[in-house]
Amino acid sequence: MNPQALLPTATLLGAFVIFAGLYAMLYAAGKMRRSRALQAAGYVSYAAQCLVVAGLWWLSPLALAWKLLLVATGLFCSVIPSLAWRHLHQLHQLPEA
Repeated sequence: MNPQALLPTATLLGAFVIFAGLYAMLYAAGKMRRSRALQAAGYVSYAAQCLVVAGLWWLSPLALAWKLLLVATGLFCSVIPSLAWRHLHQLHQLPEA
């Protein structure tokens, strides 16, 4: 990787992480408040994360293995919030008397 590509690639990788966190937080906030708008904002964040992955795929000089790892991570990020929410919901349900 040349010095000219380092900063844009690092910026896109940072955006990847930020959008993943936004998706998780907005999804959880939407579920807690039963707000479709917050959940929709979470899905928009995930869509932005997918666009960042596409940008990294096409614009960065990362090796193929790293690009595949980013795609796999992006796909995995799509299911983490719903799985975590389901687990927390089951964990905190009151037992029936």
